[in-house]
Amino acid sequence: MTSFHIFRPGEDAADIFRFRYKIYEEEMHRHDRYADHENKLIIDPLDSHAYNIAAYKDDRVVGVARVNFCSDGDPGEYREFYELESVGVDYPDKVSYSTRIMVEPSARGAALPLLVSVECFKLGIERGVKWCFCDCNNNMLPFFTKLGYEVQRSNKTHPSFGDVTVMRFNLHDPKHYDRKRSVFARYLASPL
Repeated sequence: MTSFHIFRPGEDAADIFRFRYKIYEEEMHRHDRYADHENKLIIDPLDSHAYNIAAYKDDRVVGVARVNFCSDGDPGEYREFYELESVGVDYPDKVSYSTRIMVEPSARGAALPLLVSVECFKLGIERGVKWCFCDCNNNMLPFFTKLGYEVQRSNKTHPSFGDVTVMRFNLHDPKHYDRKRSVFARYLASPL
């Protein structure tokens, strides 16, 4: 059975930071610019005001994600990279971005990536977010498209992850859920 814990800003999320290192550095050899090789952690400036989500199975982390709300802190380079202000008056109060979404290799073909994404979605709904942004490598485009994300910009170069596609999702467009048959629809607690 998978359980989830949301680490709020200021909470000790060392389990997540170690998991990031294990996946990005030891498995994928990504050479993250924020990797702390001595302590085997990855912590970056956005973690100071982030909600970090951990999926646990048998008391060990098997998946993680991070959600930042633009109203909680400066998105730094992501403001321009994601073109967050492209949503007009909804920025910053109704905008979030999800980053560092990853699961352990044995769970990648299973339901866990979807469950982690649903936790991000529910957190956004709770906070009144209208727009959620993310980026992904091309092999993950079908996954995020199936969730209901739409391409904002292709062929962007992320300093740590190489060529990515920036995507965004309108959480307040019920017709979009129907058109995309997004699995997020079933997790809405109340009508939008």
